[in-house]
Amino acid sequence: MKRILLAVITEGDHCVAPFCSSLVQSTKLGLANDIELFPVFFDANGNWSMAFNQAVTLAWREKLDGFLCINPRVRWDAESLLALVSSDKDAVTLPVATRSGFQIKLGEIARLQDNGQEIKVQNASLDFLYLSPYAVDRLCQTHHLISYKGSEVKLILQSGDIYAAYFDPSEILTHHLRENGIEIMVSYKHTAYRQDLIEYSNSFNEVLSQLKANG
Repeated sequence: MKRILLAVITEGDHCVAPFCSSLVQSTKLGLANDIELFPVFFDANGNWSMAFNQAVTLAWREKLDGFLCINPRVRWDAESLLALVSSDKDAVTLPVATRSGFQIKLGEIARLQDNGQEIKVQNASLDFLYLSPYAVDRLCQTHHLISYKGSEVKLILQSGDIYAAYFDPSEILTHHLRENGIEIMVSYKHTAYRQDLIEYSNSFNEVLSQLKANG
C-alpha cells in the first residue's frame, strides 16, 4: 500500500463542496489501487508558506510514500489524481484552470521537453502539487529546523518579501528543487478546476441613483 499525505492549506477553514466530492472519489479510487490518502488540514493563519513547511515536514517525519498539496477551492477527477501520484517524476503539478487562465510558465515552446505525459516547465502554480519521497527528503535534508507553533518545522519556504524582490512561493520552491537537481513537471493530459466563490458587492441603490442622475 502506497501512503500519501494530502495537505490542504486553508484560510479560515474554508473548502468548497466540489473539493470535498473530489476528495471522497479520489480516496475510494486510491484504495482500489493500493494508494492510501491521508488528508490533513493546515490553517494558513495568514502565512501559507509556513503551513506548507509544516505539511512537508510531517510527510518527511512519517516517512510517507509521497506528498500532495491541493488548494481547497479546486475540484478534479479522481483519475487525474491517480495519474499524478503514479508518475515516476519527483515534482509534478496538475494544471488548474482559473478565471485568468493557467498559472504556468512554459518557457520557449520550440524547446519544450515533452515525454507524452508531462512537460518540463519553468514554474507552475502550487494549487495541485505532487512531490515524491525523494523530493521531500532532499528539501528537508537541505533546510534547517525552526520552532513554529510549538513544533520543529523545516524552513523550506519563507515569505517572498524577505528577498531583494518579492517571489511567489511557487518560484521559491522551484528554485529549491532545482538546487537538488529536480525539475518541475506538468501532467498536461489532465486538468483541475478552480472553484472561486465570488461576492458581487454592487449596490442597487447606487445603480438606481446613477440611472436617475443620467435620466
